[in-house]
Amino acid sequence: MSSQTVIRFTPEEKELLAAAAEREGRSQNDIVREAVRRYVTDRTALRDQLIADAIRDYGPVLDRLA
Repeated sequence: MSSQTVIRFTPEEKELLAAAAEREGRSQNDIVREAVRRYVTDRTALRDQLIADAIRDYGPVLDRLA
């Protein structure tokens, strides 16, 4: 199922996106969708790593406080 979202770009962002699409031979839509997927994946991985680091580093202290 496909849905639409409105994204407002500055003129400069729109030019950069159009240039990237032209250079890569891809649609602007494909580039934006890939950017969103990468952002979400990278942010999720970063969050998971930060949580794991905090548990490793502070878990024993938190256990004693509980």
